[in-house]
Amino acid sequence: MNVNETLTAMYQHHKDYIQMAKAIAGNNVNIRNYAEDYVQMSYIRLSKYKNLYEKVIKNGKVQKGYMFFTLRSIILNDVKKKSNLKYNYIGYNYDFEEKFELIDTDIPAEVLASNLIEEKMYKVLKDKADWFDYQLFCTYLETGKSFRVLAEESGIGVRTIYLSIKRSKLLIAEHLQEDYQDYINGDFDKL
Repeated sequence: MNVNETLTAMYQHHKDYIQMAKAIAGNNVNIRNYAEDYVQMSYIRLSKYKNLYEKVIKNGKVQKGYMFFTLRSIILNDVKKKSNLKYNYIGYNYDFEEKFELIDTDIPAEVLASNLIEEKMYKVLKDKADWFDYQLFCTYLETGKSFRVLAEESGIGVRTIYLSIKRSKLLIAEHLQEDYQDYINGDFDKL
């Protein structure tokens, strides 16, 4: 199947993609009003891939998750461009991680804190978890598929998937418990 036929198959779910774009936009009315445009931009971006069919069509069904991540990427990049975020360099801590403070932003502190916790979660998993646990957990989060569906598609046992996800969750809880409590309590500056 060529790229045009693949995009035609994807277009059958066009209304779903518009709803995805609106869901990603959340309460941002400016983004929600241009949901159709973001979907069109996603089609353009995806049309550049020669092996699009292999990525998007599995067992004769369109995988909507691929479009979701493309939409999310385009929308978040656009939000970053429009928000004109400026970073003020503060310095290094002993772990050689750069610290930044945001200046002149319209993005709510809660959203920024949520994004920071998500980044820390992925960093903890990448640094501390086994390669298999990290890959499986990322696949689990990004696709939203159940353990059984993942097991059927990958050939990995359901119990193996369950135990791997459990290890990842325990690792995240161990390393991010204080940050999560600060987030729940609204102490975003402590993150």
